[in-house]
Amino acid sequence: MILFKRVGESFRHIEDREWLLLVLETLGVLAGILIAFELQEWASRRADAAKHHQLMERLFEESEMDVVLLHNWRSDLASIVDPEKAFSVALAKGDCPPAAKWDAVSTVNMMPAVTAPTSVYQELTGAGGLSSVDRRDVRLALAEFHSTLDWAQKQVDFFREARVTPLEPSDSRVRVVFDPTQDEPEVWTFDRAALCADPAFKSRMASATRAHVVYAEYQTGVEVAAVTMCAALGESMGKSCTPMGRPLTGQDAEVAQKVVAKMRRTPAKT
Repeated sequence: MILFKRVGESFRHIEDREWLLLVLETLGVLAGILIAFELQEWASRRADAAKHHQLMERLFEESEMDVVLLHNWRSDLASIVDPEKAFSVALAKGDCPPAAKWDAVSTVNMMPAVTAPTSVYQELTGAGGLSSVDRRDVRLALAEFHSTLDWAQKQVDFFREARVTPLEPSDSRVRVVFDPTQDEPEVWTFDRAALCADPAFKSRMASATRAHVVYAEYQTGVEVAAVTMCAALGESMGKSCTPMGRPLTGQDAEVAQKVVAKMRRTPAKT
């Protein structure tokens, strides 16, 4: 009680001017604290924005690499499937393809895995998810590509399990040797006359070729989704999707042009 009494007496001796100075000093301290907090928040937001921008730059680079790898993957697969189609068509017409065309028998069961870099995308989803991407159409393009890629990868297992083998290496009408001097060291030599006269072989080759064609077509959507993602990311950042520094061509260029045109005539949605 004595302490409170003394404090009360002290306050009564403070003049009005001193009260004003005390209030101003207190307000100054509070203002300084608030300004410090605001500056700290501003610096934090600026650092987060810079970090996010850097992440988006890396994501765009990753999308360009996705386009390159998937385009090359499809081109390589087409170089295998196209000769297989020609081979099976010849068999169906009753022709016996020349020896140089019989590689189709040994390649028709090749079901390479569909792969593409996704580490930066995984980093983005772990750091805050797609909600950190400003444009809704860009978020959709990112999600569509990765869901399509995941779907395509799962289809590989299905096709591998269901594939038909036209000719086993143990068949007496084929001779398989290992020759390390060849580009493909497993060398197959066929009794072409016997095989071309075998309806069962023709049927198995036709079924295997069809499965390979369908397998290749299933993967088309992955590259289209990759180009869509790359074009959308680039447009949102004021850039063009130019994998390896080269402009897109053919179907890829048409897909990218449609994406950019749609984004430019449609207001950005968050």
